[in-house]
Amino acid sequence: MAILAEYHKPSSVAEAVQLLRRTDVTLRPLAGGSQLVGALETRAASYVDGVVDLAGLGLNRIEVADDHLHLGATAALSDVISHAVARELAGGILRRTARYEGPVNLRNAATVGGVVASAEMDSEFYAALLALDASIITSDGERETVTPLAEFVLPSSYHLITAVIVPIQTLHSGHARIARTPSDRCIVAAVAVMSNDVVGEGVERVALCGVGDRPLLAGSPLHPPDNWKGSAEYRREMAAIVQQRALTEARRG
Repeated sequence: MAILAEYHKPSSVAEAVQLLRRTDVTLRPLAGGSQLVGALETRAASYVDGVVDLAGLGLNRIEVADDHLHLGATAALSDVISHAVARELAGGILRRTARYEGPVNLRNAATVGGVVASAEMDSEFYAALLALDASIITSDGERETVTPLAEFVLPSSYHLITAVIVPIQTLHSGHARIARTPSDRCIVAAVAVMSNDVVGEGVERVALCGVGDRPLLAGSPLHPPDNWKGSAEYRREMAAIVQQRALTEARRG
């Protein structure tokens, strides 16, 4: 069992940020806990003195406003899968990629904000958000800042992720992946979105997994790891293949 010195459940974002900025103890935000709880239980995060439970902040809503889909930071991936708009956006690419984040019990706990904050290199859901041109809303307790996901890095001075916003557009999507088994997290993967409403002016974006320290947009410099799942050379070659497969599917509409 994890032993924590402090537990807090703030009632506002400002209070949560104030707690997380304390320097006398190390506090971490707790949303779904799909990663943090395990790290605490195994003592991998033994430096953590306590948690700030975000459950009371109302950040779990999924809403549509101003032609954007607003995904609250503490909305679970299973909520995204079941939401009427989110599940169908761009041919259902969020629903499709969320299923590869883990089994259903993990998807019931893992949150949208947690996926963004973790930025795991093999997160296909993160790649889908990138391809969809998502932006991240963060709060310093007083003001909100909107940053494109492609440019987003967790600020060093504490800001709390409060939502992810995705433009609602008529897009086709494609998704291709290579993994050890169909249910494994990917070795490499690609998510493509495309709009060919106007010849020569359509949207085309591809995001790649497994070729950098986080998912990235195609055209960015690749820095694939070299590990037991695949060499850097193998990942580079497979990235080109899954990119083409994802684009081909997107072009079919």
